[in-house]
Amino acid sequence: MKYSYQNNDRTRFSLHDCRAKHIEREGNLLTFFFPDGIYYEEYGDDWPNTGKAAVSFTVDDLRGVTFYLFAETDGQTVRRQIELDQLIEKVNQGIWELEFAYRYDGYQEIMYSCWLWQQEIPYMREAQLFIGFTEEPVFLWDPDTASETSGRLS
Repeated sequence: MKYSYQNNDRTRFSLHDCRAKHIEREGNLLTFFFPDGIYYEEYGDDWPNTGKAAVSFTVDDLRGVTFYLFAETDGQTVRRQIELDQLIEKVNQGIWELEFAYRYDGYQEIMYSCWLWQQEIPYMREAQLFIGFTEEPVFLWDPDTASETSGRLS
């Protein structure tokens, strides 16, 4: 899908309360798709306030991507690492949705505190997503309707 706008200034965007409903990985490029949009500071206070959007990360081979899912077991909070391929598969099958809550910026790494939504009990679980990157993430929004689209986000 081609988009009308793109920007790589992550200080101007927020994924807070935005749900990724599709994820693609092509080589080192990891892209999250947000059919309900994302927040861009120039568009006002509505949340989200863009059209359909995506965020692409060029993943660093050394840092990679790590996803942790938290669960309550016998009164203890247990953190379990989920492989990226499993996260992608479950989101793309509609079994999970990944809602982004807070972003913590590091040097060539971003950590997102997330909520993982699912269709069974417990319906929501806390998660953390660490992404090591080699280039600033690219925020894309408002699909270019004049170009050919894949229909993924329709």
